[in-house]
Amino acid sequence: MHSLLQIVDALATSPTAKQIAIAWRGMSNLVIPNPCVLCAWDDAVQHQLCSRCTQLLKDQHAQVIQAQDFADALPLNMVTGLALPVFASSYYTPEMSKLLLRFKDHQRIKAAGFLRPIVYRTLQHAAETMGYPYYRLMPIPASGASMRKRGYNPVDAMLPRTIPPMLLYDGATLKTRWHLLSRSSHAGTGAQSRRDSSRKKFRVALRYRRPAEPVILVDDVLTTGATLAAATRTLESDGFDVVGAVVVSTVTPRN
Repeated sequence: MHSLLQIVDALATSPTAKQIAIAWRGMSNLVIPNPCVLCAWDDAVQHQLCSRCTQLLKDQHAQVIQAQDFADALPLNMVTGLALPVFASSYYTPEMSKLLLRFKDHQRIKAAGFLRPIVYRTLQHAAETMGYPYYRLMPIPASGASMRKRGYNPVDAMLPRTIPPMLLYDGATLKTRWHLLSRSSHAGTGAQSRRDSSRKKFRVALRYRRPAEPVILVDDVLTTGATLAAATRTLESDGFDVVGAVVVSTVTPRN
């Protein structure tokens, strides 16, 4: 039986098998086009990305960045005077901007498969850097307008299926307030507009158990930090201890 499995493995990983897989993918793409979500020139291989764009994006996520100095609206620790620590997996490059926009607003949800291992690594790095034994992981919730438009919360969709063991997922405590005529996205809004719209954006669920663990927030992009600041203030007003945040990309200051 063992020798049979070795033979099957050798056949499946042989150059001939790879060429057959490429040819089959090319034929299927002729019938049902499957362009890369990023470049739209090459056929997608995995997670709606071609091989070239996948490697390009992996290179941009090679190192975790501490991004709290890039956002002036983040809350300050009253004891140390330091901003809330934010860990980002990449800068908000044109390629990341296009990928996240199409993932969030063009229903390219399969691209989340590319983001999940990156988010896992960033969460693990943040947890180990801050040094607590356990954390409560809270994703930034989507607004009602966003859920009606997309049908899913992008932040939840890009979270790994299995999170690092020191993290406990809690997607039920932090909620958005209901607003009439609310926007589904911050795209195209200025810094002051983001701050104003985020001040009363969140609430804590009526039935919740205050966790003993410190909280890590998760969002997709760090721009001014207004969203993370509003979520932090909402949670801390109810006794939670927010110690850090993780984002996929961070926008750098123009200067």
